[in-house]
Amino acid sequence: MLVALVGCSGDDEGSKKDAAPTSSGETASAVETDARLGVVKGRLGKKRSQGVLTAVTAVVERWFDRGYGGDYPRGDFGAAFGEFTKDARALAVRQSGVTSNAKVGPKLEGVEMVRRAIRVDVAAPNGRPAGATARVRLKFTMSGGVERTDLVTGRLLLTPTEDGWKVFGFDLRRGEEAP
Repeated sequence: MLVALVGCSGDDEGSKKDAAPTSSGETASAVETDARLGVVKGRLGKKRSQGVLTAVTAVVERWFDRGYGGDYPRGDFGAAFGEFTKDARALAVRQSGVTSNAKVGPKLEGVEMVRRAIRVDVAAPNGRPAGATARVRLKFTMSGGVERTDLVTGRLLLTPTEDGWKVFGFDLRRGEEAP
């Protein structure tokens, strides 16, 4: 399944304080994320490039953890989109079968992360980060009422705001992996 969104990053409701906090059931993944800097368009020093990588990776990891990880069974996945803009959040909720485990969460007993990879490309005209594309690859195994391994791949489009980096668009695919 393919889901796509390209939206504006303007006038978003909420702030970093309003972003959904880590739920009590959210646990850090036992699988380390392979996060690397990809292509940087423009002049951005090593220190600033690393800062963008760190900040964007943190946003993506929180989406991974809140959208696919955590305690099961459960049906509430709203926290997964806490760092999405208003329009991106609305589309992500409508496409929750791809953007989270919302469609199968109540049937699951557990999820085990297998692979988490992020490549961050940065647009930095005039030496300032203006946007980033996080190319993602998340593989996880589900158990309980649904027994399978899924792979989520694609891109998250992010923009810097005064409240931190926000996802304003995405192009994601989710499919079942062969055993």
